[in-house]
Formats: sequence, C-alpha cells, structure tokens
Amino acid sequence: MTGKTHLAGGFAAGTGLYAAAGSIPGLEGVLPVSVSIVGVPVPMLVLGTAVSVVAALLPDIDEPESLIAHAPDAVRKQLGKGRKGADRSARRSAGMLLRLLQVVFTSLAWLVRLFAGGHRGATHMLLIGAGLSAGMYFLGDAIGFASLWLWFAVGYGSHLFLDMMTPSGLELLWPVVRRPLRLLPRPLCITTGTAGDSVIRVLLLAAGAWFLYTAFSTIA
Repeated sequence: MTGKTHLAGGFAAGTGLYAAAGSIPGLEGVLPVSVSIVGVPVPMLVLGTAVSVVAALLPDIDEPESLIAHAPDAVRKQLGKGRKGADRSARRSAGMLLRLLQVVFTSLAWLVRLFAGGHRGATHMLLIGAGLSAGMYFLGDAIGFASLWLWFAVGYGSHLFLDMMTPSGLELLWPVVRRPLRLLPRPLCITTGTAGDSVIRVLLLAAGAWFLYTAFSTIA
C-alpha cells in the first residue's frame, strides 16, 4: 500500500481504539480523556491518534522513497506556501535544518534497509513490531504516557495488516513461518498504487471519520 493509505490506516486505527475504549473492559482507565506530558495536559484522542499515524508509517522506514523517509522534505516544501517576506530569514533557517534532517532520514532509511534485508524485511515482521511496542511501554512509563505502547501497537499493526492484502504479502511470522502470508486469495489482492489502493484509503478515512464522530459523542 502507498504511504497515504498507511497514513489513513493509522488514523482509522487510532480513532477506532479510542472509540472502542468504552466497550472494552479495562481500557477506560488506560485511555482517559487527557494525559499530562511533562506537566502539560494533552487530549488523549489527539495525542494517541498522532502516535498511531506515525507508527503506521514507521515500517516503511526501510524504503528511502517512502512517505516517512521524506517527511522533513515534505515539511520544508510547505514552509514557503502562503508566507510573506517578513519571516524569510526564519524560513530559510528552518529550511536548512529540514534539509539536514532529510539527509539523516534518507541515510537512516538506507541503513535500515541494509540491515532489515530489503524492503518489507525485518520491519514488517510481527516479532519486530512486538519488540518496538515493548520499548514504547517502558518509554511511556518514563514520560507519564502509560498507553503509548497501545497506540503504537495498533498503528504499527495497521501497516502490517494492509500490506498483507497485497500480492507479495509479508513474512509476518518469521522465523517460525518463513513464507509470505496474505489475507486475501492472490486474484483478490490489492496492488500498491492501483485503484484498489485508493478505494481502501477512502474507506479507511471514512471509518476514521466515523470513529472520530463516535469518540466526540462519547466525550460530549
């Protein structure tokens, strides 16, 4: 799936988690209305969904041309839109920093690709996703965001789920099962960048919007 579709998947996963919290025993206390990060109260729905979106893009860090690998460049290109000359110096400084970050991100992507065994290698395996989610558990505990790991896990999982709908599938259960696994029969699989990919993206955005509406209704 394309990066935009994975972004939509992370959005749907994050908003869906919050919307379902009231009906899943034990999640009410884990997912409060807001969370205090270094003393600053932040709406849980906003913060958690943002984590899920980033996590949904993260597995593709093994692809130098992916959306997440080019995030700094995308931000830099937005700096000059609708701006006036008064902040030109600040924009130039920010642009230089973002160019440097882009070099770092691209280099990191190539490095991960090398050690992960190519695109859809280690970063697309359940074992790695579980390990990273465990790391988020300890990080969240340290910064006072106890449910960080849960938001991360659903976002990361949404990426793996969507990629298993493509013809190549994923070696999700490596090293236990060393063959690609797919969710759909090969004739029904969705090739990245096709009309089917776009349809899935629209459906995910619609689902996320519905979950968002449901979540706000619950808060109100």
